[in-house]
Amino acid sequence: MAKRIFIIAGEASGDFLGGQLLASLKNLNPNIEVAGIGAQYLESQGLLSLFPMADLSLYGLFELLPHLFNLLNRIKQTKEAISAFKPDVLVTIDSPGFCLRIAKYAKQLGIPVVHYVAPSVWAWRPGRAKKLAKKIGIDHLLCLLPFEPPYFTRYGLPTTFVGHPITEVILPDDTSFRESVSISRESTLVCLLPGSRKSEIIKLLNIFLDAVSRLPLTRRIEVVLPTLPHLVPLIEPLVKEARIPIKIVTSIEQKWQAFMQSSIALAASGTVSLELAYAGVPQVIAYRISSFSYCVAKCLVKTRYASLVNILNDQEVVPEYLQRECSSNLLSQKLESILADSKYQKHMRGQYAATIDKLRIPVVKASDLAASVVNSYL
Repeated sequence: MAKRIFIIAGEASGDFLGGQLLASLKNLNPNIEVAGIGAQYLESQGLLSLFPMADLSLYGLFELLPHLFNLLNRIKQTKEAISAFKPDVLVTIDSPGFCLRIAKYAKQLGIPVVHYVAPSVWAWRPGRAKKLAKKIGIDHLLCLLPFEPPYFTRYGLPTTFVGHPITEVILPDDTSFRESVSISRESTLVCLLPGSRKSEIIKLLNIFLDAVSRLPLTRRIEVVLPTLPHLVPLIEPLVKEARIPIKIVTSIEQKWQAFMQSSIALAASGTVSLELAYAGVPQVIAYRISSFSYCVAKCLVKTRYASLVNILNDQEVVPEYLQRECSSNLLSQKLESILADSKYQKHMRGQYAATIDKLRIPVVKASDLAASVVNSYL
């Protein structure tokens, strides 16, 4: 009989991890059936998403409240789907607010649960580690960062550092990308990444566009904006009146091609910071949330940095501009200073290489190691 896996990703970074994991699982065990929630990457591996993953991509108290009724319906719908599908294992990826509620339900049904991406207990709310082990009863936790396992093994939770599947991406060397999207070879290409959530795009995109438009006229600037297909209707009206040429790309391949062809990136804080580091793109990280959410976060968060690149190095490798500092004037000044300083760019790339090495395990691929853990429950 085919083995059944129910897999849930709640946002773009989790979808990427899920896609890599599912590809490796198929190599280990071709006779599997899969159901769950995901987007581009998981769908490319044959998943038919139960509902749009975007319904779960919510962040912050004020963003969540208007969607609370719909979210509760999605929780109910997911529980019903798991009960009907009767999976041999449930794999939940990041998005703990949604995923761990589903995990608790699955445990009540006697379904093993593997959770992929450890909650950031090293940054805030350390009590979640004990909750995962004792209250929810997760069977196995897969970690992306090398320092995470001890936070969970102390409570008896089987935990494995698998490395980060970002290190498995084969970077494109296609030099025809600019021609394919009508970007001049002579221009300085700036990559804008205002986030994968609607609230992030609404808060950040206009600031990012204004920052780029303030760059000196001595440079011929063009912009590429990789995003997800369902976000294009939101983004297009916002960039329509921009004073600089902007190309929106939506495919996975185009995203990586855009990275490789860009001179610099301005990005929202998140996994994309690691992706840019892997591609060797000089970057500036910026983020802004509601004042209330920020005050709460300041009281709870223990880390000095927002970017994973900086957290892994415990120093500022990439510049961060948060809240009030996330202004078009300051961002523009920093972008220009980096573009004008080739030595700084070279130094940043050197630190990138050391950062990515921390996310690798010699000999074995991250997704293969993660897949071997999941496969053990089949």
